[in-house]
Amino acid sequence: MSDTDIKRSTVFIQKKFQMRSILTVVSIIAASGLLSGTLLYFLLSNELSSELQVAHQQIQNTWESLAPAIIFGNIITVVVTGVVAAVAVLYQSHKIAGPMYRLQSICEEVSHGNYNPVSSLRKADQLTALAESFKDMLSALRNNQNQRLQVISEIHELLTSYEREITDDSQKKALSELRSKLEQLS
Repeated sequence: MSDTDIKRSTVFIQKKFQMRSILTVVSIIAASGLLSGTLLYFLLSNELSSELQVAHQQIQNTWESLAPAIIFGNIITVVVTGVVAAVAVLYQSHKIAGPMYRLQSICEEVSHGNYNPVSSLRKADQLTALAESFKDMLSALRNNQNQRLQVISEIHELLTSYEREITDDSQKKALSELRSKLEQLS
């Protein structure tokens, strides 16, 4: 199930999952930037005691000159970090969303009777252990199906030979009904 030559052609594979992941990370970054700015504001604008009035005036003048730079710097940091985090989460989520999408497609194929779906994941994808277990399960299902078909074929041959030997019409009819039930199983 592993193939390193497969390239993703779609950025959003499972939009809801990926967007939720991106929004979570960007929200955490925005909240931390807001918290950082709020802490800086309160730390830099604290009232100083009366004996430090002169120092307070100098600090307040410094705050007035630095405040726009600090606020602007925090905004720029949050935006740049948010964009970088969003892109990183988007591409990192491919390692989960891609295999989930692929396994979902395989389940649909198997539900329609195809026990030989084409399945491959890249080595760097997550869920490769699950995909390997899925591959083993499909192999067991194929083997079980083949064994059932073999038994059905053998029973079909026995019915055919019994039909040749039986002369009673009611027994032939019963064997014919059994044959038709067998054909429904195959």
